[in-house]
This record gives sequence, C-alpha cells and structure tokens, in this order.
Amino acid sequence: MNILGREMKITLNKKFSAASLLILAAINIFIWRSVLATQADTLHVHFFDVGQGDAVYIRTPAKQDILIDGGPDSNVLAKLGQAMPFYDRKIELMILTHPHADHMEGLVDVLQRYEVEQVLYSGIKYKSATYAEWQKLIASKNISTKIALTGQTVKLGQAKIDILFPDHNMKDETIKNLNNSSVVGRLNFGQHSFLLTGDAEQEVEKSLLNKYSSDMLKSNVFKAGHHGSDTSNTKDFVAVVNPGIAVISVGEDNKYKHPAESTLQTFADLSIKTFRTDQDGDVECRSDGERLECNKD
Repeated sequence: MNILGREMKITLNKKFSAASLLILAAINIFIWRSVLATQADTLHVHFFDVGQGDAVYIRTPAKQDILIDGGPDSNVLAKLGQAMPFYDRKIELMILTHPHADHMEGLVDVLQRYEVEQVLYSGIKYKSATYAEWQKLIASKNISTKIALTGQTVKLGQAKIDILFPDHNMKDETIKNLNNSSVVGRLNFGQHSFLLTGDAEQEVEKSLLNKYSSDMLKSNVFKAGHHGSDTSNTKDFVAVVNPGIAVISVGEDNKYKHPAESTLQTFADLSIKTFRTDQDGDVECRSDGERLECNKD
C-alpha cells in the first residue's frame, strides 16, 4: 500500500513537471512572437540619458541598429544593453556627428564590445587622444567608413536617413568651431521624421534654411541642437522644422547652464512638447509609420 502510494506520487510529479514545461514553452513562444512582431513593424528611437552629452540609438523595423554618438563615458554600454535585444551584438551603422568628447568617448567602448559594420562621420581633422584611438580601432577592425556629405541617403529597409550637412567634403579639414562640422541627418519612416542636428549652431541652421525647402526640414521630432544652447535652436529655424516634440540631451546641473532659457521659451512659444534627459531620463519614440508616440522610460 505504501509502495503504491509512493509510485502514484512519483507519476503525478512527473506529469506535473511535463505539463509545467509545456506551459513554459508556450509562454516562451508567445513572448518571442510578440517581440518579433513588435520589431517587425515599429521604428524605435531612443534618446539616451548619458549626462552632458549625446547618444541616440535607432532600431529599425528591419532589425538594423544605428548609434549616433556615444556620450561622454561608457554609460552608453548599459543603455544599449537595455535597449537592444540580448541576442544582438551587431551595430549596422555608427555615426559620429563631431569628435567632441561628450559625443564620442562612449563610442570607443562600443567599438570594443560590439561588432560595428560601418561608420559614417565628417572626417574632420581634430587633435584628441580619444578621437585618435577611435580611428585606430576602426582601422584595426577593418570597419568600412564613409565621409558624410549632403545628398547621401542611408537606406534602412522602409526607413532612411537623409544627410543634410556637411555641405562639402570635410575630410582632413580643420575648422575653428568644431560644432559646425556636425553631421545633420533627417530620419524618415512612413509619415514621421526626426531631425538630428548634433551640436550644429546658428551658422549651419541658416545654411540649411537657405539650401532646403521647408518640406525637407519639417520633422515631427527635433533633437535640440547643442544641448539646447542659445548658440543653436534659432526661432526661425525651429519654426520651419515645426516639430510637435523636441528632445534636449543635457546633463543635470551642467556647468554650461544648458538648456538656455531662450531655447525653452522658443519651444514654448511654438507649442512644442519638450523632453529633457536631465529631468525625464531616457526618452523613447516609437512609430509604425502612421502613429507616433514619445515618452520617458
């Protein structure tokens, strides 16, 4: 009797274990299908909170990963670890807008930890140990590089990035104001667009206004130039861009006093919803080509 009782218990436990495994497998399949379905039709644009610096991560519906700038330190690695699928260790495109430390320090760490397929940058000449190390790593890994130039289009499945600036080949050129060598790109997907201007200042904004029609500049989301500084974000320029949303990448209590009150007032006057990484943390925008939503994480 006792033996029979033990055998029945063992059989029931085995059946329970098998059923549990089947349930877990079904849940796992459901989760994976949900993840893959979401990635299949949605563009994700993350404006990482990296302190006083810039780092924008894009995940396209075609499952391509683009990183624009890397912030002032290695914190971008943790951000990528949270935003990218755990199984994906490849970045299809790295864009350096300009080689100031607050935009590129983290890119060195990314090159050391991830497989990077291609790099796009201005090629500007600039003396910096970090910039030199970044270029050395690119060469040692034999990564394809391309000099950014107006008129180029980066095709990303149904999405694309139009390069609007630099307006000439800056390779090995020296420029007094490095901010004005910033690569400016407009990300387009369906009915939505994102204008990403690096630290480009008023001179570049004026050049863009002179060169392009309002249709080429108008964007739903505008990454504020130069961390919201008053050297960028002129009212004339922002009015033509006419975004519904602006994102300011800026560090808390930074010594530059970014963002400028004049920039915040411009956004308020134009009824632009504004996110700030120093107050809101990471900001993520999602688009299926028809609907767009942005929120803080």
